[in-house]
Amino acid sequence: MNACERLLKDYSQSKTRLPWLTAIREHARESFSVQGLPNANDENWKYTKLKRLEQASYGVAKPLFSPLIDSLTDKVLNKLIFVAEHRLVFVNGHYNEGLSTINLLQEGIVLTSLAQALNEHAELLSSTLGRIADYATQPFTALNTAMMSDGVLLLAQKNTKIETPIHCLFINTATDEAVVSYPRLLLVLEESAELTLVEHYLDIAQLEANIEQTRPKRNVINNNLTNSVTEVRLSPHARLDHYKLQYESTDTSHIAAMYVEQQQASTFTSHSYSLGAALARNDIQIKLVGRQAECILNGAYLVAGRQHVDYHTQIEHLAPGCNSQQIYKGVIQGSARAVFNGKVIILPQAQQSSAKQLNKNLLLGKKAEVDTKPELQIYADDVKCNHGATVGQLDEQALFYLQSRGVCKKDAQSWLVYGFVSEVLKFIDNPALREFIQLPVLAHLDQLFGGDVNSLQQFMSTEKGAMSCH
Repeated sequence: MNACERLLKDYSQSKTRLPWLTAIREHARESFSVQGLPNANDENWKYTKLKRLEQASYGVAKPLFSPLIDSLTDKVLNKLIFVAEHRLVFVNGHYNEGLSTINLLQEGIVLTSLAQALNEHAELLSSTLGRIADYATQPFTALNTAMMSDGVLLLAQKNTKIETPIHCLFINTATDEAVVSYPRLLLVLEESAELTLVEHYLDIAQLEANIEQTRPKRNVINNNLTNSVTEVRLSPHARLDHYKLQYESTDTSHIAAMYVEQQQASTFTSHSYSLGAALARNDIQIKLVGRQAECILNGAYLVAGRQHVDYHTQIEHLAPGCNSQQIYKGVIQGSARAVFNGKVIILPQAQQSSAKQLNKNLLLGKKAEVDTKPELQIYADDVKCNHGATVGQLDEQALFYLQSRGVCKKDAQSWLVYGFVSEVLKFIDNPALREFIQLPVLAHLDQLFGGDVNSLQQFMSTEKGAMSCH
């Protein structure tokens, strides 16, 4: 039995009584069987090896209830993360109603788990689910589509505006055997709808560490795989601010894809942060199909040890007057490796388009490695485009300056790295969400350098400190 057959061995469990869904799953299963797992001959995967997945044998994750999970009451969750009026919690890919809180009293919103939506909103799903994601050429999207059983359905009807963020929390736990979960998110915003959504992947060891105020325990082996897909459809003038924080165990693998389709004058903003997982892959594909559509992609990745992180973005300008911006920053330590490939395609009809992309990286180890490749494919003549990439190390003069002022080397390194990453953090307008992202970034820097997080927080809270880091 090869790797593809092992991943599909539980396919029969995903079948339903809905003919249209069964048809989609069957087409996706056939597509995955034909495509197989990517290898070095695939240009988009030549720097990301999947040996870890090829050798593993995964079972399908089942609903899990444990004393630790049960102890995570709303009070604890609010203390650990941020106050969210609307929270959907999933444990190993399955919705946990007891830990979730949905306080949507206003009309014009449908927010529920995908499993519930298949019973209550089948007609809506039949016209949207699987229509945006590309499973014909993306094998892991095909696998998710074939095996999906739970996730999030969000529909915001015309002119609906939600002021507080919607928090989708996916908790990954250690199990007796390696398992795979297939979260699926479908986000549909109709004309002039506006909202903010947080897609949050967290390891149970991180929760334990937060509760006990200690560093995560790494003696628990967790070789699970998360294979997630998010589909987004934005109608004219709709606006979605999307946040993704991935902080799973460094024993796990996380392979994710996001597909966004934007109509006229819609706005999509992405804030993506990858801290955990032994193997993390993020594919982001956006199609600007309406005039004056705008997308902004911000992200940061911090990896160490033998972690591997890979960001592949593709933005297609398909209509005139569209705007896209990208800035991603990476910190690579030890023997870790990062890959960034940002592609912008401007078709002939997309005149007066504007596209900017920038990727900056810090290498903090002799064996650390990064492969960066910003791309522009321009087939129109009336455009404004630029792209760039940098790879460097910490500024020795800045490091010496801080040490000469009595700051230990580990703290000095941590401060300078935070100053490097904070350029991306400053794009977060919501103070609560900025703190939500900043706290795990600080905690991760503590793990990477062994510095004093409290000292860093005090330093960054001062105007002088903030200026020194920049």
